[in-house]
Amino acid sequence: MAEITIYSAVVCPYAHRSRLVLLEKGVDFDLIEIDLQNKPANFTDISPYSKVPVIKHGNERVWESAIINEYLDEVFPEPSLLPKDAISRAQARIWIDFANTRFVPAFSSLLRSQDSQTQKQATQELELHLRFIENEGLGKLSSNGPYWFGEAISLVDLTFYPWFERWSAIEHYRGFKLPKEFTRIQRWWDAVSQREAVKAIANSKEFYIERYARFAALPTKKVSEELSSAGQVTPEQLQQAAKQGFKSVLNLRSPNEQGFLHEEQQHAQAAGLNYANIAINPSEANQELVEKAIWEIDNLPKPVLVHCAAGARATAISLIAIASQQKLTPEEIKLKAQELGLNLDQPHLQQFLQQE
Repeated sequence: MAEITIYSAVVCPYAHRSRLVLLEKGVDFDLIEIDLQNKPANFTDISPYSKVPVIKHGNERVWESAIINEYLDEVFPEPSLLPKDAISRAQARIWIDFANTRFVPAFSSLLRSQDSQTQKQATQELELHLRFIENEGLGKLSSNGPYWFGEAISLVDLTFYPWFERWSAIEHYRGFKLPKEFTRIQRWWDAVSQREAVKAIANSKEFYIERYARFAALPTKKVSEELSSAGQVTPEQLQQAAKQGFKSVLNLRSPNEQGFLHEEQQHAQAAGLNYANIAINPSEANQELVEKAIWEIDNLPKPVLVHCAAGARATAISLIAIASQQKLTPEEIKLKAQELGLNLDQPHLQQFLQQE
């Protein structure tokens, strides 16, 4: 029977850290995978914070990845994953804290935020932190070795690495590549990725792109295979839309509306998207404008992203277009509206139902 049980989640970089430590030390362990979207009812009995990772060692539990990792290094001392001398151990703990309090928050903010200003600030912070790692971390501590403290892998390397394995997500959704000037980081990244423990539980770039889609991708509501709706999009989200496979954008907003992106057409076309703008009042039904919007939907290359301020208008017009194409009955339209969470009192939809 394994001495250690670890409660983990394959997508969680914090749990990834502790699994790497167990593998590097050759500790036999039982792995219990937790679905973070559907946690067991009694999970807080195991994890007081309701997070992973948590380990059980005999009758004892330890949680929080940085603390788990130091605990494992003390209980299973060989091979040691912290330097022997006091000042180097202090430096290791400084860099682990740097990962937790600076590097990871910037990475997460850039990946998860849908706000362009927040993304811009996070990009600047992440570049600053990478430069600090390049010059003050690897540049000064690793000497000629491939790892943070030279020739031997350490808790610092295993603390940072899970976010680099997930770099494909930040590159795919935010276009952020590791700057070529950070050659020392690239050398370190290559070395860690080739370790047997790392390769044993590594996942593909595509795996992370798919798993982080719900956090990072443009939030859309799929109305059909050819139509999706959304609220106001940013220039960065137009780039995302193109990467997600959209061919066209239909903007239902008026230039007079607050938050209207006046250079949206240029941004869309720069992303390789076809573009149309039909200004439909959110509170007043206008059959002529609705017909123009449907004509655009019919003629734009598919799939089409239809957007407005908050998404209701776009969803309604998309539903009307689908209903017209497929000759849906009023009852079928109402059922579809309910599936989409669309209020039947939405003026354009209500007008369309009255005509039907």
